[in-house]
Amino acid sequence: MAIGMEETVDPMKFMQMFKVTPEMIDDNHHFNNVWSVQWIQDISIAHSDSVGGTSLMRELGAGWMIHVQHVEYRNQAFLGDEIRGTTWVAAYGKVASSRKCCFERVSDGKIIFESETQWVLVDMKRGRPMAIPEEMRKLYVEGK
Repeated sequence: MAIGMEETVDPMKFMQMFKVTPEMIDDNHHFNNVWSVQWIQDISIAHSDSVGGTSLMRELGAGWMIHVQHVEYRNQAFLGDEIRGTTWVAAYGKVASSRKCCFERVSDGKIIFESETQWVLVDMKRGRPMAIPEEMRKLYVEGK
């Protein structure tokens, strides 16, 4: 089920570097896609931490939970590759936001994978979606 959203105007982008390490290599001798989901979560949390979103979320007694996630794999990554991840909040609805991520190999600029994830803000006491406060929205456009 899709949740209606408005596109974020001029979203603030966040970058983080990743490196493909031995435990990330699968039987096909390339980066295992299980790790892409971990990287999406890691960069999302780092972005939220950097703008104050994580602390505000905790003050609200809330948590972000994934409603829908789409990952598109474009190229393979291999042991030792340095990967630059970029993420931004692309759209907001009443209780959900859409976050995009792009992970590209530094050496040649090839996109390894891209994702779009719909996160729902949940009241942790009630276990139900809650409205995203304007204060939270502003953090991902204007920063702290």
